[in-house]
Amino acid sequence: MFGQTTRRRFIQNGMAYVTIGLGIPQILVRAAEAAESAPAGSPAASGKILVVIEMSGGNDGLNTVIPYTDAGYARNRPVIGIPAASVRKISSSVGLHPAMGAMGNMFDKGQLAVVTGVGYPNPNRSHFFSMDVWQTATEEASVTNRTGWLARYFDCDGHFKGDPLSGVTLGSSLPLALTSVDDPVSVIGDGNNYGFQAIDGDRAKHLRAIESMYTGGTAAIDHADFVRNVGHEAYLSSEELKRAIAVYDVKAASAAKYPIGNGLANSLQTVAKLITGGVSTRVYYLNIGGFDTHADQPRVHAQVLNQLSEAISAFYADLELQGRANDVTLMTFSEFGRRVKENGSAGTDHGAASVLFVAGAGVKGGVYGDYPSLTDLDQGDLKHHTDFRSVYATLLDKWLGTPSNPILGGDYAHLNFV
Repeated sequence: MFGQTTRRRFIQNGMAYVTIGLGIPQILVRAAEAAESAPAGSPAASGKILVVIEMSGGNDGLNTVIPYTDAGYARNRPVIGIPAASVRKISSSVGLHPAMGAMGNMFDKGQLAVVTGVGYPNPNRSHFFSMDVWQTATEEASVTNRTGWLARYFDCDGHFKGDPLSGVTLGSSLPLALTSVDDPVSVIGDGNNYGFQAIDGDRAKHLRAIESMYTGGTAAIDHADFVRNVGHEAYLSSEELKRAIAVYDVKAASAAKYPIGNGLANSLQTVAKLITGGVSTRVYYLNIGGFDTHADQPRVHAQVLNQLSEAISAFYADLELQGRANDVTLMTFSEFGRRVKENGSAGTDHGAASVLFVAGAGVKGGVYGDYPSLTDLDQGDLKHHTDFRSVYATLLDKWLGTPSNPILGGDYAHLNFV
Protein backbone atom coordinates (compact mmCIF):
# COMPACT_ATOMS: atom_id res chain seq x y z
CA MET A 1 0.00 0.00 0.00
CA PHE A 2 0.89 3.65 -0.38
CA GLY A 3 2.68 4.27 2.93
CA GLN A 4 2.95 7.09 5.44
CA THR A 5 6.35 8.20 4.21
CA THR A 6 5.18 8.40 0.62
CA ARG A 7 2.15 10.47 1.62
CA ARG A 8 4.33 12.96 3.49
CA ARG A 9 6.62 13.22 0.49
CA PHE A 10 3.60 13.96 -1.68
CA ILE A 11 2.39 16.72 0.65
CA GLN A 12 5.86 18.26 0.90
CA ASN A 13 6.31 18.31 -2.86
CA GLY A 14 2.77 19.57 -3.38
CA MET A 15 1.80 19.72 -7.00
CA ALA A 16 5.27 19.12 -8.37
CA TYR A 17 3.69 15.92 -9.67
CA VAL A 18 1.30 17.90 -11.86
CA THR A 19 2.60 20.49 -14.30
CA ILE A 20 1.96 21.89 -17.76
CA GLY A 21 0.01 25.05 -17.08
CA LEU A 22 -2.79 23.67 -14.92
CA GLY A 23 -3.71 25.39 -11.66
CA ILE A 24 -4.73 22.89 -8.95
CA PRO A 25 -6.91 23.95 -5.98
CA GLN A 26 -5.41 23.82 -2.50
CA ILE A 27 -7.82 21.06 -1.53
CA LEU A 28 -5.81 18.58 -3.65
CA VAL A 29 -2.78 18.83 -1.41
CA ARG A 30 -4.82 18.92 1.82
CA ALA A 31 -6.97 15.99 0.76
CA ALA A 32 -3.84 13.89 0.51
CA GLU A 33 -3.52 13.95 4.29
CA ALA A 34 -6.66 11.86 4.78
CA ALA A 35 -6.99 9.95 1.54
CA GLU A 36 -5.19 6.90 2.81
CA SER A 37 -7.53 6.37 5.79
CA ALA A 38 -10.80 7.54 4.21
CA PRO A 39 -13.37 4.74 3.95
CA ALA A 40 -14.54 3.82 0.48
CA GLY A 41 -17.95 5.19 -0.38
CA SER A 42 -18.05 7.46 2.67
CA PRO A 43 -21.64 8.72 2.97
CA ALA A 44 -22.51 12.36 2.39
CA ALA A 45 -23.07 14.39 5.51
CA SER A 46 -26.64 14.87 6.62
CA GLY A 47 -28.49 16.68 9.35
CA LYS A 48 -27.96 20.03 10.97
CA ILE A 49 -25.59 22.70 9.72
CA LEU A 50 -23.49 25.15 11.73
CA VAL A 51 -22.27 28.49 10.37
CA VAL A 52 -19.51 30.21 12.38
CA ILE A 53 -18.66 33.89 11.92
CA GLU A 54 -15.38 35.16 13.35
CA MET A 55 -15.57 38.86 14.29
CA SER A 56 -11.87 39.69 14.12
CA GLY A 57 -10.24 42.38 16.20
CA GLY A 58 -11.96 42.12 19.56
CA ASN A 59 -15.57 43.28 19.45
CA ASP A 60 -16.71 45.82 22.02
CA GLY A 61 -19.53 43.88 23.64
CA LEU A 62 -20.43 46.82 25.87
CA ASN A 63 -21.47 48.90 22.85
CA THR A 64 -22.97 45.89 21.06
CA VAL A 65 -25.35 44.73 23.77
CA ILE A 66 -25.79 47.87 25.83
CA PRO A 67 -26.79 48.01 29.53
CA TYR A 68 -28.67 51.25 28.92
CA THR A 69 -30.15 51.49 32.45
CA ASP A 70 -26.78 51.16 34.23
CA ALA A 71 -25.45 54.56 35.34
CA GLY A 72 -21.92 53.19 35.13
CA TYR A 73 -22.26 52.85 31.37
CA ALA A 74 -22.69 56.56 30.64
CA ARG A 75 -20.14 57.46 33.31
CA ASN A 76 -17.41 55.35 31.69
CA ARG A 77 -18.33 56.32 28.14
CA PRO A 78 -19.23 60.01 27.95
CA VAL A 79 -18.08 60.29 24.31
CA ILE A 80 -18.70 56.89 22.68
CA GLY A 81 -21.66 55.75 24.76
CA ILE A 82 -24.95 55.10 22.97
CA PRO A 83 -27.84 57.23 24.34
CA ALA A 84 -30.58 55.15 25.91
CA ALA A 85 -33.13 56.65 23.53
CA SER A 86 -31.18 55.27 20.54
CA VAL A 87 -30.71 51.72 21.82
CA ARG A 88 -32.64 48.93 20.06
CA LYS A 89 -34.13 47.56 23.29
CA ILE A 90 -34.48 43.79 23.71
CA SER A 91 -35.21 43.76 27.45
CA SER A 92 -35.92 46.15 30.29
CA SER A 93 -32.19 46.58 30.91
CA VAL A 94 -30.22 45.82 27.73
CA GLY A 95 -30.49 46.56 24.04
CA LEU A 96 -28.63 46.29 20.77
CA HIS A 97 -26.55 48.94 19.07
CA PRO A 98 -28.89 51.06 16.89
CA ALA A 99 -27.05 49.85 13.77
CA MET A 100 -28.30 46.31 14.49
CA GLY A 101 -31.98 46.82 13.78
CA ALA A 102 -32.19 43.83 11.46
CA MET A 103 -30.91 41.46 14.15
CA GLY A 104 -33.23 43.18 16.61
CA ASN A 105 -36.11 42.08 14.39
CA MET A 106 -34.77 38.52 14.51
CA PHE A 107 -34.72 38.76 18.29
CA ASP A 108 -38.36 39.82 18.28
CA LYS A 109 -39.16 36.69 16.25
CA GLY A 110 -37.40 34.47 18.80
CA GLN A 111 -34.60 33.65 16.34
CA LEU A 112 -31.69 35.27 18.18
CA ALA A 113 -29.96 34.25 21.40
CA VAL A 114 -27.75 36.88 23.03
CA VAL A 115 -25.10 35.44 25.35
CA THR A 116 -23.50 38.03 27.65
CA GLY A 117 -20.39 37.84 29.79
CA VAL A 118 -18.65 35.27 27.60
CA GLY A 119 -14.96 34.61 28.05
CA TYR A 120 -12.44 32.27 29.69
CA PRO A 121 -10.37 32.19 32.89
CA ASN A 122 -7.15 34.22 33.03
CA PRO A 123 -7.96 36.18 29.84
CA ASN A 124 -5.18 37.21 27.51
CA ARG A 125 -5.37 40.55 25.66
CA SER A 126 -3.18 39.44 22.74
CA HIS A 127 -5.16 39.13 19.51
CA PHE A 128 -3.16 36.09 18.44
CA PHE A 129 -3.13 34.19 21.71
CA SER A 130 -6.77 34.82 22.54
CA MET A 131 -7.95 33.95 19.03
CA ASP A 132 -6.00 30.70 19.30
CA VAL A 133 -7.74 29.96 22.60
CA TRP A 134 -11.17 30.38 21.03
CA GLN A 135 -10.25 28.36 17.94
CA THR A 136 -8.60 25.46 19.76
CA ALA A 137 -10.96 25.58 22.77
CA THR A 138 -7.99 25.26 25.08
CA GLU A 139 -6.05 27.79 27.12
CA GLU A 140 -2.85 25.94 26.19
CA ALA A 141 -2.99 27.73 22.87
CA SER A 142 0.78 27.91 22.45
CA VAL A 143 1.36 24.15 22.30
CA THR A 144 2.62 22.57 19.09
CA ASN A 145 0.56 20.29 16.82
CA ARG A 146 -2.57 22.28 17.58
CA THR A 147 -5.94 21.20 16.24
CA GLY A 148 -9.11 23.23 16.02
CA TRP A 149 -12.28 22.42 17.94
CA LEU A 150 -14.30 22.08 14.73
CA ALA A 151 -11.66 19.79 13.22
CA ARG A 152 -11.91 17.59 16.32
CA TYR A 153 -15.68 17.53 15.85
CA PHE A 154 -15.18 16.02 12.41
CA ASP A 155 -12.66 13.52 13.76
CA CYS A 156 -15.15 12.35 16.41
CA ASP A 157 -18.20 12.38 14.15
CA GLY A 158 -16.52 10.17 11.55
CA HIS A 159 -18.32 11.22 8.39
CA PHE A 160 -15.63 13.77 7.50
CA LYS A 161 -13.15 11.26 6.16
CA GLY A 162 -13.43 10.94 2.42
CA ASP A 163 -15.63 14.03 2.07
CA PRO A 164 -13.49 17.16 1.68
CA LEU A 165 -16.63 19.32 1.57
CA SER A 166 -17.82 18.37 5.05
CA GLY A 167 -16.12 21.54 6.28
CA VAL A 168 -15.83 24.68 4.17
CA THR A 169 -14.26 28.05 4.85
CA LEU A 170 -14.73 31.04 2.61
CA GLY A 171 -11.61 33.13 2.27
CA SER A 172 -7.99 32.69 1.34
CA SER A 173 -6.63 30.74 4.29
CA LEU A 174 -7.53 27.91 6.64
CA PRO A 175 -8.60 29.00 10.15
CA LEU A 176 -7.09 27.22 13.13
CA ALA A 177 -10.59 26.11 14.21
CA LEU A 178 -10.72 23.81 11.17
CA THR A 179 -7.08 22.69 11.23
CA SER A 180 -6.62 18.95 11.64
CA VAL A 181 -3.61 16.65 11.67
CA ASP A 182 -5.38 14.06 9.56
CA ASP A 183 -8.42 15.43 7.73
CA PRO A 184 -8.80 17.89 4.84
CA VAL A 185 -11.14 20.86 4.65
CA SER A 186 -12.00 23.01 1.65
CA VAL A 187 -10.88 26.63 1.32
CA ILE A 188 -13.02 27.94 -1.51
CA GLY A 189 -12.45 31.70 -1.69
CA ASP A 190 -15.75 33.29 -2.67
CA GLY A 191 -16.99 29.96 -4.03
CA ASN A 192 -17.52 31.21 -7.56
CA ASN A 193 -14.13 30.27 -9.02
CA TYR A 194 -13.39 27.21 -6.93
CA GLY A 195 -12.06 24.26 -8.90
CA PHE A 196 -9.49 23.43 -11.55
CA GLN A 197 -8.39 26.41 -13.59
CA ALA A 198 -6.74 26.45 -17.00
CA ILE A 199 -4.10 29.16 -17.06
CA ASP A 200 -4.09 29.70 -20.78
CA GLY A 201 -5.19 28.20 -24.06
CA ASP A 202 -8.31 26.09 -24.55
CA ARG A 203 -9.90 25.92 -21.10
CA ALA A 204 -12.53 23.35 -22.09
CA LYS A 205 -9.84 21.09 -23.55
CA HIS A 206 -7.76 21.34 -20.39
CA LEU A 207 -10.70 20.54 -18.13
CA ARG A 208 -11.66 17.53 -20.26
CA ALA A 209 -8.09 16.30 -19.91
CA ILE A 210 -8.29 16.70 -16.12
CA GLU A 211 -11.59 14.84 -15.97
CA SER A 212 -10.17 11.99 -18.03
CA MET A 213 -7.01 11.86 -15.94
CA TYR A 214 -8.84 11.63 -12.60
CA THR A 215 -11.81 9.45 -13.54
CA GLY A 216 -11.98 6.02 -11.96
CA GLY A 217 -9.94 5.71 -8.79
CA THR A 218 -8.00 2.59 -7.91
CA ALA A 219 -6.11 1.32 -4.89
CA ALA A 220 -3.11 3.60 -4.42
CA ILE A 221 -0.22 1.26 -5.10
CA ASP A 222 2.09 3.89 -6.60
CA HIS A 223 2.46 7.66 -7.02
CA ALA A 224 0.32 7.83 -10.15
CA ASP A 225 -2.63 6.02 -8.56
CA PHE A 226 -2.41 8.12 -5.43
CA VAL A 227 -2.43 11.41 -7.34
CA ARG A 228 -5.28 10.11 -9.49
CA ASN A 229 -7.43 9.22 -6.49
CA VAL A 230 -6.84 12.47 -4.61
CA GLY A 231 -7.30 14.48 -7.79
CA HIS A 232 -10.53 12.63 -8.46
CA GLU A 233 -11.89 13.72 -5.07
CA ALA A 234 -10.88 17.32 -5.73
CA TYR A 235 -12.48 17.26 -9.17
CA LEU A 236 -15.73 15.82 -7.83
CA SER A 237 -15.81 18.41 -5.05
CA SER A 238 -15.44 21.30 -7.46
CA GLU A 239 -18.15 19.88 -9.69
CA GLU A 240 -20.47 19.42 -6.69
CA LEU A 241 -20.11 23.08 -5.79
CA LYS A 242 -20.87 24.14 -9.34
CA ARG A 243 -24.01 21.98 -9.44
CA ALA A 244 -25.20 23.35 -6.12
CA ILE A 245 -24.79 26.95 -7.19
CA ALA A 246 -26.54 26.22 -10.50
CA VAL A 247 -29.79 25.10 -8.81
CA TYR A 248 -29.97 28.11 -6.47
CA ASP A 249 -33.32 29.89 -6.71
CA VAL A 250 -32.16 33.39 -7.64
CA LYS A 251 -35.70 34.73 -7.91
CA ALA A 252 -36.58 33.67 -4.39
CA ALA A 253 -33.24 34.91 -3.09
CA SER A 254 -33.84 38.37 -4.54
CA ALA A 255 -36.63 38.81 -2.01
CA ALA A 256 -34.09 38.33 0.77
CA LYS A 257 -32.52 41.66 -0.24
CA TYR A 258 -28.86 41.00 0.41
CA PRO A 259 -27.19 44.40 0.96
CA ILE A 260 -25.02 45.56 -1.93
CA GLY A 261 -21.33 46.06 -1.20
CA ASN A 262 -21.42 43.96 1.97
CA GLY A 263 -18.64 41.38 1.80
CA LEU A 264 -20.04 39.22 4.60
CA ALA A 265 -23.45 39.23 2.92
CA ASN A 266 -21.84 38.05 -0.32
CA SER A 267 -20.16 35.20 1.52
CA LEU A 268 -23.35 34.22 3.35
CA GLN A 269 -25.24 34.19 0.06
CA THR A 270 -22.63 31.75 -1.28
CA VAL A 271 -23.27 29.59 1.80
CA ALA A 272 -27.01 29.78 1.14
CA LYS A 273 -26.40 28.64 -2.43
CA LEU A 274 -24.42 25.62 -1.28
CA ILE A 275 -26.93 24.70 1.44
CA THR A 276 -29.96 24.92 -0.83
CA GLY A 277 -28.05 23.09 -3.55
CA GLY A 278 -27.62 20.06 -1.29
CA VAL A 279 -23.87 20.17 -0.69
CA SER A 280 -22.88 17.80 2.12
CA THR A 281 -21.12 20.47 4.19
CA ARG A 282 -21.85 20.42 7.92
CA VAL A 283 -19.78 23.45 9.02
CA TYR A 284 -19.16 26.76 7.24
CA TYR A 285 -16.62 29.26 8.59
CA LEU A 286 -16.53 32.95 7.65
CA ASN A 287 -14.76 36.08 8.82
CA ILE A 288 -15.58 39.77 9.17
CA GLY A 289 -12.90 42.18 10.38
CA GLY A 290 -12.82 45.75 11.62
CA PHE A 291 -13.54 45.31 15.33
CA ASP A 292 -10.20 46.57 16.70
CA THR A 293 -11.65 49.97 17.54
CA HIS A 294 -8.85 51.86 19.32
CA ALA A 295 -9.97 55.14 17.71
CA ASP A 296 -13.03 56.66 16.02
CA GLN A 297 -15.15 53.84 17.40
CA PRO A 298 -18.61 55.41 16.98
CA ARG A 299 -18.26 55.51 13.19
CA VAL A 300 -16.27 52.31 12.64
CA HIS A 301 -18.20 50.13 15.06
CA ALA A 302 -21.58 51.23 13.73
CA GLN A 303 -20.45 50.37 10.22
CA VAL A 304 -19.23 46.84 10.93
CA LEU A 305 -22.15 46.00 13.24
CA ASN A 306 -24.56 47.11 10.54
CA GLN A 307 -22.78 44.91 8.00
CA LEU A 308 -23.00 41.96 10.37
CA SER A 309 -26.65 42.54 11.22
CA GLU A 310 -27.88 43.12 7.66
CA ALA A 311 -25.93 40.14 6.33
CA ILE A 312 -27.23 37.68 8.92
CA SER A 313 -30.80 38.90 8.53
CA ALA A 314 -30.71 38.56 4.74
CA PHE A 315 -29.12 35.11 5.03
CA TYR A 316 -31.97 33.80 7.16
CA ALA A 317 -34.59 35.47 5.00
CA ASP A 318 -33.02 33.63 2.06
CA LEU A 319 -32.99 30.29 3.89
CA GLU A 320 -36.65 30.70 4.82
CA LEU A 321 -37.56 31.35 1.20
CA GLN A 322 -35.52 28.32 0.14
CA GLY A 323 -37.10 26.11 2.83
CA ARG A 324 -33.85 25.44 4.76
CA ALA A 325 -34.03 27.85 7.72
CA ASN A 326 -34.76 25.09 10.25
CA ASP A 327 -31.56 23.25 9.31
CA VAL A 328 -29.06 26.02 9.99
CA THR A 329 -27.76 27.60 13.20
CA LEU A 330 -25.26 30.47 13.12
CA MET A 331 -22.82 31.49 15.86
CA THR A 332 -20.65 34.60 16.09
CA PHE A 333 -17.55 35.06 18.25
CA SER A 334 -14.71 37.49 18.81
CA GLU A 335 -11.40 36.90 20.57
CA PHE A 336 -12.10 39.34 23.43
CA GLY A 337 -14.11 42.41 24.38
CA ARG A 338 -12.92 45.94 25.12
CA ARG A 339 -12.18 47.84 28.31
CA VAL A 340 -15.11 49.42 30.15
CA LYS A 341 -13.67 52.92 30.16
CA GLU A 342 -13.22 54.65 26.79
CA ASN A 343 -9.77 55.93 25.83
CA GLY A 344 -8.71 59.42 24.76
CA SER A 345 -9.13 58.68 21.03
CA ALA A 346 -12.88 58.06 21.07
CA GLY A 347 -12.19 54.35 21.15
CA THR A 348 -11.56 51.41 23.47
CA ASP A 349 -8.58 49.22 24.20
CA HIS A 350 -8.27 45.44 24.51
CA GLY A 351 -10.39 43.92 27.24
CA ALA A 352 -11.79 40.57 28.31
CA ALA A 353 -15.40 39.36 28.50
CA SER A 354 -17.77 40.17 25.66
CA VAL A 355 -21.00 38.97 24.01
CA LEU A 356 -21.83 36.56 21.22
CA PHE A 357 -24.89 35.68 19.18
CA VAL A 358 -26.52 32.40 18.21
CA ALA A 359 -29.13 32.76 15.47
CA GLY A 360 -31.55 30.55 13.61
CA ALA A 361 -35.09 29.31 13.27
CA GLY A 362 -34.24 26.46 15.65
CA VAL A 363 -32.85 28.76 18.33
CA LYS A 364 -34.67 29.61 21.55
CA GLY A 365 -34.27 33.35 21.48
CA GLY A 366 -33.55 35.49 24.51
CA VAL A 367 -30.79 36.95 26.65
CA TYR A 368 -28.62 34.35 28.38
CA GLY A 369 -26.65 35.28 31.48
CA ASP A 370 -26.80 38.33 33.72
CA TYR A 371 -24.93 41.33 32.41
CA PRO A 372 -21.49 41.60 34.08
CA SER A 373 -21.03 44.28 36.71
CA LEU A 374 -19.61 47.62 35.53
CA THR A 375 -18.09 48.26 38.97
CA ASP A 376 -16.73 44.86 39.98
CA LEU A 377 -14.02 44.72 37.32
CA ASP A 378 -10.86 42.77 36.59
CA GLN A 379 -8.17 45.41 35.98
CA GLY A 380 -10.71 47.59 34.18
CA ASP A 381 -12.35 44.73 32.27
CA LEU A 382 -15.67 42.98 32.52
CA LYS A 383 -15.52 39.65 34.33
CA HIS A 384 -16.86 36.68 32.42
CA HIS A 385 -19.50 34.39 33.88
CA THR A 386 -20.01 32.04 30.91
CA ASP A 387 -17.10 30.00 29.59
CA PHE A 388 -17.22 30.11 25.79
CA ARG A 389 -16.84 26.33 25.76
CA SER A 390 -20.34 26.09 27.26
CA VAL A 391 -21.59 27.60 23.99
CA TYR A 392 -19.51 25.11 22.01
CA ALA A 393 -20.73 22.20 24.15
CA THR A 394 -24.35 23.22 23.65
CA LEU A 395 -23.92 23.35 19.89
CA LEU A 396 -22.00 20.08 19.72
CA ASP A 397 -24.27 18.06 22.01
CA LYS A 398 -27.66 19.54 21.24
CA TRP A 399 -27.37 20.81 17.66
CA LEU A 400 -24.73 18.74 15.85
CA GLY A 401 -25.44 15.65 17.94
CA THR A 402 -21.85 14.74 18.80
CA PRO A 403 -20.59 14.29 22.39
CA SER A 404 -18.66 17.38 23.36
CA ASN A 405 -16.44 15.94 26.08
CA PRO A 406 -13.79 14.30 23.86
CA ILE A 407 -13.75 17.38 21.63
CA LEU A 408 -13.46 19.99 24.38
CA GLY A 409 -11.52 17.87 26.86
CA GLY A 410 -14.07 18.25 29.63
CA ASP A 411 -17.71 18.77 30.54
CA TYR A 412 -19.18 22.25 30.24
CA ALA A 413 -22.63 23.37 31.33
CA HIS A 414 -25.20 23.66 28.57
CA LEU A 415 -27.15 26.80 27.78
CA ASN A 416 -30.78 26.50 26.72
CA PHE A 417 -30.70 28.30 23.38
CA VAL A 418 -31.24 25.04 21.43
